[in-house]
Amino acid sequence: MDTELKQQFDEMGVEPSVAVLDKCVELSLSYSIHDATEFVEQWMAFSLSHLHGDDPTPENLGEFERKVLQVRREKGGAKKSTQQHNIKSQTAAMETSSLASYGLLEDEPMMDDYVSESAATQPHTPKAHNQHPRSSALKSGVLFSPASYTHQSAKRTPATPIATSMGKPGDIVDTFGHPRLLAACTWHSQLEQSLPVVQKLLHNDAPLTMSNLRYMNDLLYERCDDLHDRLVDIGQALVDKKLGAKGAAECSWYPQDRHTLDALHVLHAVGMIHSDDDGPLDAHSALLAVLNTDEKFLSLNFSQIKSASIFPGQVVLAKGFIPRGDTFVVEEIYTDRKLTLPPPLKLDRDVQFVVAAGPYTHITDLFYDPLHDLLKYLKEHRPDVLLLTGPFVDAEHKLVGELAETFDSFFEKMVTGIMEVVGSSTTVLMVSCQKDAMTPAVYPTPSLPLRKTYPNLHMLPDPSLVDLDGLTLGVSSTDVLDHLLSYEFATNAGERMHRAINHLFNQGSFYPLCPPADENMSYDSQLAQKYAQLKQLPNILILPSDQRHFIRLVNDCLVINPGRLSDNKGGTFARFLVTPTAPTATAAKANMFSSVACQIQRI
Repeated sequence: MDTELKQQFDEMGVEPSVAVLDKCVELSLSYSIHDATEFVEQWMAFSLSHLHGDDPTPENLGEFERKVLQVRREKGGAKKSTQQHNIKSQTAAMETSSLASYGLLEDEPMMDDYVSESAATQPHTPKAHNQHPRSSALKSGVLFSPASYTHQSAKRTPATPIATSMGKPGDIVDTFGHPRLLAACTWHSQLEQSLPVVQKLLHNDAPLTMSNLRYMNDLLYERCDDLHDRLVDIGQALVDKKLGAKGAAECSWYPQDRHTLDALHVLHAVGMIHSDDDGPLDAHSALLAVLNTDEKFLSLNFSQIKSASIFPGQVVLAKGFIPRGDTFVVEEIYTDRKLTLPPPLKLDRDVQFVVAAGPYTHITDLFYDPLHDLLKYLKEHRPDVLLLTGPFVDAEHKLVGELAETFDSFFEKMVTGIMEVVGSSTTVLMVSCQKDAMTPAVYPTPSLPLRKTYPNLHMLPDPSLVDLDGLTLGVSSTDVLDHLLSYEFATNAGERMHRAINHLFNQGSFYPLCPPADENMSYDSQLAQKYAQLKQLPNILILPSDQRHFIRLVNDCLVINPGRLSDNKGGTFARFLVTPTAPTATAAKANMFSSVACQIQRI
């Protein structure tokens, strides 16, 4: 808006300094004056009547705020002045525009019933029609700013400067892929056509939506049945992988009678890991729940083990012995099972992706500046697919309670702004999040409903598994990696992120922890049984996390954490190209390395 303000001041014969323009922009945003002409005319009226026509300075702009803007906001309109006709001419326009801060638009038909005829006919300065509302909004940074009851929520707080060591916007902070593929990539789609999207995470041939959502009915016995089935299924897969059919038949299994247990030196036990205090695991708090025995829990002793990585809710195959009581001395823990590897890529053309994860605004305001920066990038680099994961309207944001409009209404406006910038040739995927203010607080989370539909916009639940014209893409907006790493007990277990991803694969679930690591997370086991299973690995898995951004190739699946678009250390997003042809012939395991060029870029 600074450009428009400078132009209006120039027309009045005033040359404002940079400090004056910055102050004017701050006041315009704080008091919801989005028309530069209106703001400058109000200032000129005040200057003529109180300052003998002096030019604006930061000091007298502060006086203008106290004597005019604050008074009009507090009293719901301006006091009529008999001294200057200019102030009278601004009253009607100011009263009407001030309604925007309470979520009411000036062209709302409903307002006709509440505005008197005399008010509608008062003389006022006509506003110029903006011929380029989108570009102007992007430039001024108010496209996604919600209506609010207090000006504090709209007051822009200067962003904390990013340290030089953290880099600057546009820096590439992580890279994956064949060097030739990376060098040849233009990061711009060559074709203008949307991709077909087929959801694969279904129950009764339907994905999770608000129309088929049934929750808050998670009965205890049903949850126990689900855990039992999960223990049996994964346990059998672990046994088959480690011991095989012959070894399983010859092995001595727990439970046994007491005399047999005392005589055995080594035995195997399939069970589920638990914490004795439902908190993070350590070497002294881990329990193993086993089936069909009076001793439901065994205390695990890790004094004899060389390496381990376990978390609450994990099904494991443990090898060890029981010297006395119910203490199981663990010698080895097996957690790997045979996995169904990703299907081969079937793309017939290059596909460009951009992936970003919420939140999309800073914790100090609701101006959505990081989202504006992303949209500027999208206008210059038209990808084939744009994937956005929530939260979009974070329920934990300290200012979200000051909105003067419904969460659904604000989200609809946000989607409209995004789709106007992106256009119709980009396939847009928006994944819901249980932290969003407009979603049911349940996991798995249904897709978000919209009143207005777009042919190239697909609203997806959390988690999701979709087929994009021959590419299988998995995504979850829940920070399962951070939860796993915060609650696991690990010793000599290798690289932490690699093992956390492997936990998801080997447990066959987008969220294998039990109970959930987040006490505010409403986990529904019945919904998870239907809509959160990871039976087959996707080609690419998107796992946004508060953990540091990364790109990993795990079991032929490319796993990407794009980071958060809004972050106090500098937000990031991911972009990647998937090509059907490799630049050089490589081994099957390196196929993704030769077929994908991926970068994580600072916003």
